[in-house]
Amino acid sequence: MLRLKLEQIMDEKRYNTKQLSDATGIRWNTVDDMVKNKAKHWLPENLEKIMMVLDIKSISELIEYEKESPSE
Repeated sequence: MLRLKLEQIMDEKRYNTKQLSDATGIRWNTVDDMVKNKAKHWLPENLEKIMMVLDIKSISELIEYEKESPSE
């Protein structure tokens, strides 16, 4: 499954959800869902805004692949 590394990036850059929401113009609830990896999909426009604000150079810094464990 693909996951956003947004929480750790925000911690490193000392941003909270409200600050990122204000800086990008993305609704607070949407940013919060993205941070908690609850969002069902990510709009490319939103990812681009986040990357610009947080000075992320590569999408691989923002998104990671995590192998799902088999169901037991």
